[in-house]
Amino acid sequence: MKHVILAILAGLCCLVLIACAAPPPVAATPEPTATPVITAAPTAAPTPVPTPVYETYAAAKELAVLGLEQRLNDSRNQVYVYKDFGLTDNNFTQKAKIWGKNASLVKDLDENWQTNPYSGSSCIRCEITTKGNDWGGWMFLNGYLPKGETKPRLNTGDQPNAGMDLTGATELRFYARGEQGGEAIEFFTCGFGYDGETGEQVEKNPDSEDKHSRNTMLSTEWKEYSIPLDYADLSLIQNGFGFVCSGNDSGDADNIFYLDDIQFVGNIASAEQAPVLLRSYDTDNQYIQNAAFSYDNALVLMALLSDGNVKAAGDIADAFVYAVQHDRQGISRVRNAYAAGNIVALPGWESGARLPGWYEFDDKGKGTWYEDQYQVGSNVGNSSYVALALLQYYRVVPDDVYRDTAQVLMDWVIDNCSDGGDGFTGGFDGWAEGKKPVVTKFTYKSIEHNIDAYAAFTQLYALTGEPRYQEAAESALRLIQSMYDPAEQVFYTGTTDDGVTPSKDNIVLDAQVWSAMALGDQFEPYEGALSRVAAMRIISGGYPFCQSNTNGGWWAEGTAYTALMLRQRGEDGVAIEALNALLDIQLENGLFPAATVDNLSTGFNLFTGDPWEYGTAPHIAPTAWFILAVNNFNPYSFE
Repeated sequence: MKHVILAILAGLCCLVLIACAAPPPVAATPEPTATPVITAAPTAAPTPVPTPVYETYAAAKELAVLGLEQRLNDSRNQVYVYKDFGLTDNNFTQKAKIWGKNASLVKDLDENWQTNPYSGSSCIRCEITTKGNDWGGWMFLNGYLPKGETKPRLNTGDQPNAGMDLTGATELRFYARGEQGGEAIEFFTCGFGYDGETGEQVEKNPDSEDKHSRNTMLSTEWKEYSIPLDYADLSLIQNGFGFVCSGNDSGDADNIFYLDDIQFVGNIASAEQAPVLLRSYDTDNQYIQNAAFSYDNALVLMALLSDGNVKAAGDIADAFVYAVQHDRQGISRVRNAYAAGNIVALPGWESGARLPGWYEFDDKGKGTWYEDQYQVGSNVGNSSYVALALLQYYRVVPDDVYRDTAQVLMDWVIDNCSDGGDGFTGGFDGWAEGKKPVVTKFTYKSIEHNIDAYAAFTQLYALTGEPRYQEAAESALRLIQSMYDPAEQVFYTGTTDDGVTPSKDNIVLDAQVWSAMALGDQFEPYEGALSRVAAMRIISGGYPFCQSNTNGGWWAEGTAYTALMLRQRGEDGVAIEALNALLDIQLENGLFPAATVDNLSTGFNLFTGDPWEYGTAPHIAPTAWFILAVNNFNPYSFE
C-alpha cells in the first residue's frame, strides 16, 4: 500500500513541471480515545520459541536472499551505456551527431527499436548514408545539468569535471548486427576533445584518455564485440561510446545496423562504491520500471539485516543517507522513490540524488523526460519506514549518522505533516522545484502511515529522551486507536480529507495486521480486528489486499507479513498455511510476484479515476517480507 502501481503521467518535461492529480482516497477517525502515556519502545508480543517446522523454509529463504543480493551486485558489476530503452541504468545519454560535409546523411537514432533486440525489449537502430569519402556518426556523451534546471545540456567541451570516473574498467562490451551484413563501422570509446584522426587536443576539457576504437564488419546476426581498455586513464570520461561510417570503407550505401547491451565491465571503483537502491519491479511498465521505491528498499535493508548480511544491509542504509543529504531541492527528506541502481548524481549534473522517470518520444523522435508526482513526493509512511530501517541498522552498527538521519526524517514529519489534531497527515505529491512549483499537500490521515510513525517516534524517544518524540508517538497512537470500530471489530484505513471523519468504504489488510505487530501488548483491546484478517484468507492460504477482493487472487506482500504477524502471536498453523502458499509462487530467481493474478484490486482508485491494482510482476517487497517472516523479525520491534 506504499506506492502507486500504475503511475500517473505527471510530467517533468525536461523543461517544465506539470501537475496532475489529487490525493488518493484514504481513511478516517472515529471518536478519539484516551491518550496513553508512552515512556519507551512498545513491548512486542512475546516472541515464541522458534519451532523446527520453520526450518523447512530455509532453502526458499536463502533463494530469496540470494535474489536480492544479486540485484545489489548487478548494479555494481558494470556501467551501462545502453541496457534497454528509457532505463535509468543507462549512462552517457546525451547524443551528439558528428559528420564530415553533409549532416543530413546521419539519420536520427531510434533507441526504442523493438524488433529483434539482443536482450530485453529494445535496441538502438542506427542509419547512416555514405557517399564518396564523406563520413558521419554519433557520440554518446555524459552532458551536464546546471543547478535549478531540468533539461540536460550537451557538453561542447567548455564544461570541466563533466566526465564519469570509470577507473577499473577493463573493456567496453557491446552487441551489434547489420541489416544486410557487411556494414563497415568504426566503434570507439573515450577521446572526447581530441581530433579523431590526428589525436590532437581540440577542446579545453577533454577526456582523460584518447580514443580507443575497433573497425568491424557486421553480420546479420547478433555478435558480441569489445574494445580493450587495459592501462587506460579512465578517471574522466565524457564520451562513453561512439561510431562512424565512412564512404572510404562502405562506398555509396545506406548503412543500417543495431546496437544493444553496451557496457563497461571490470572492477569499476565508482560503481562498486556507489549508493545503490534496488529496482522494485521486474516490468516493462515504463511508469515504474525505473523506480526503487523507498518502502520496498527499507524492507530489503531489514530483511538482509535479519539474515545477518550486515554489509549488504549497510549498502542500502548508506544509499538512504546519501539520498537524504543530497535532495534535489536541498531539503532533508526522503522521496517516495529513487532511480533504480546508482543514485549518485552524474558528474556535472547538479541534480541531487537521482529520481525515477521515463522518456516519451514524439513522432519526430524528440524525447521528453517525465516524472511521476507520487514517486518524487514524500509521504509519512515511506519516511517512517526508512527511519525504522535505519534505526534497526543502528542497533547493529551504532554509527550516529544512521540514528541522526532517522531523526531528520521524523523531524520532517513533525514539521510538515501536523495539523494540530491527533496523528499526522499524508505528506505531499509533486514538485517543489521548478519555476512554478506544483505540489499537492494531503490533509487526510492514514492509519498505515501513523502506525509506522508511531513505531519510529517511540524508538527515537527511547534513544534520545526528547519529549517531542514522545508527544509525536502519543499523537500517532491516538489516531490509530480512534480508527478502531469496536462494533464492527475493524481498523479503518484513516480519515477523509478533513483529517477527522473516518473513511469506512474500504477494509484493508495492513490496517489490521500492522496494528497488531506495532502495538504489541497494547493491541489486546483490538483483538477483534484479527477476525477480519481470518475472514479475508483465501482457501489457498493467501490473503488479498482488501476485504472487497473482486477477482479471487491474493497478494504476496500481505500474505508474507500476515504470516509474520501470526507467527509472532504463536498461531503457527495458520502462519504455515500462508508460507506454504508463498512457496507455491516463488520464482526461480528467488523473488515473488506482487500478486497471483493481474489486476488484483486494492479497493482504491488512482488520481485518474482508474483502479489501483497489483499485477504479477516480480516484486522485492513480498520477497523481503517472506525473509522477515521465516527469520521471525518484526520491523516494528526493537527488543
